[in-house]
Amino acid sequence: MIGLSLLSVTLMLPLAVVSQATAAEGALRLNDIQIVGSHNSYKLAMSAANFETLSAGRPEVAASLEYSHLSLPEQLKLGVRKLELDVFYDPEGSLFPGRDRGSQFPVLHVQNLDDRSNCQSLVHCLTLLRTWSEQHPRHVPIFVSFNAKDAAIEWPGAVTPRPFGEDAWQAMDYEIRAVLGGKLITPAEVFASGELDWPLLDAARGRFIAVLDESGDKRRSYVSDWRSRAMFANLPEAEPGAAIMIINDPVEYFSDIQRLVRAGFIVRTRADADTREARTDDTRRRDRAFESGAQLISTDYYLPAAHFNSDYVVRIGAPALCNPVRRSVSCVIAE
Repeated sequence: MIGLSLLSVTLMLPLAVVSQATAAEGALRLNDIQIVGSHNSYKLAMSAANFETLSAGRPEVAASLEYSHLSLPEQLKLGVRKLELDVFYDPEGSLFPGRDRGSQFPVLHVQNLDDRSNCQSLVHCLTLLRTWSEQHPRHVPIFVSFNAKDAAIEWPGAVTPRPFGEDAWQAMDYEIRAVLGGKLITPAEVFASGELDWPLLDAARGRFIAVLDESGDKRRSYVSDWRSRAMFANLPEAEPGAAIMIINDPVEYFSDIQRLVRAGFIVRTRADADTREARTDDTRRRDRAFESGAQLISTDYYLPAAHFNSDYVVRIGAPALCNPVRRSVSCVIAE
């Protein structure tokens, strides 16, 4: 068991082991840890009217969207150190009128359907994170991944999003840098020597890493000038700039994740998806995620899935642990 049981295990580690690991933290690099994150971290529950309508026509889709999250600061307080935001590009404010106009990027899941958020825009969300970070300057680095949403959907009144091109990428990078400033760890910094070289954990405390979770044409357009970008892209290992990879299935790709982690890359995977594991208290995927050594493990259930009459939960009892694949010593990493 990794969830509630791991909470007990981590807090009951022998004092000698914890002391040894604490003393050795100065040697840990950013890819030598393992943290828990939330999936679609901004998401509030869908409106009752939309959920009822969707359930009547597409019950399986409605079931997959039946989750929600605490505010971003509340998640950070609980020890979550990996977050995820979905952004749309709306520079003129015409697609989503009434939303926060201090940003060109509204944050929501599915336009005109699953569109309730605990922070309304990219700038709003990042400002919440920056404020919390300034109040906790020694925190374990926070990873934030982004989906750039531009797909049309079949739903009454649903807007057709604008595509992401160079104008959107430049605007998005600008907003990320404007809010996070010197707290941002960038590709240029990590590849300053010409090779992938993660900073020491101690030097990375209090900082952020932004990741673009896209593929295909969107990814290609973003990484055309990857050294200048604010975000790392989800690139295959052989491509220039490859550093952080999104591999969502830790069961099917278990050995691939372990190999990449050993090679120095950072991998994000998912402990659960579409509410399936939470509904049945199925811990197999969760356990494989931790065993794989993936550094970033996302879940919708950093708190127990109580409304499904299930004890399913994904938490580690600390903001970070030593990575089980890269480090032989077990340890709990504070803050």
